[in-house]
Amino acid sequence: MSPSQKSGFYDGVVAGPEGTWMLKIDSLFKPFPTVIGAPTEEAPKAPRTAFPFGFRKLPPHVILRLLGGAQVSGDERMASLVSVLSSETVVPEEGASYAQGPFVLTRPGKVDLSENQRELDDRLTSEMRRFLRLRYPAYG
Repeated sequence: MSPSQKSGFYDGVVAGPEGTWMLKIDSLFKPFPTVIGAPTEEAPKAPRTAFPFGFRKLPPHVILRLLGGAQVSGDERMASLVSVLSSETVVPEEGASYAQGPFVLTRPGKVDLSENQRELDDRLTSEMRRFLRLRYPAYG
């Protein structure tokens, strides 16, 4: 995910074994963002993460350490976060705590798009603006 250089929206890419989708998101900072997307033939070249997406067990003592309880230093919090992200992904079960992620958030311009993907990105931006104007008549 990254902020769009041109539109002010956020761009997202969801890639998996069955395909890749490019997303346009109006905001990451509201409970129910507006998201539109379309499949793309190829995955953009994005920064790779050492941590695969999935659910990881999150024991209560780790939660306290991550939140800074009990006078935990920043280094200890970071070590706890890395240990959670490095742990194996699991299938969640009822009654336990889990962390889900990670998402890779990049700075604008850090994802290389092909010409076809740039055209798709422009169409998604146009459609997002059209949708927001229909939904909110006062929208720019």
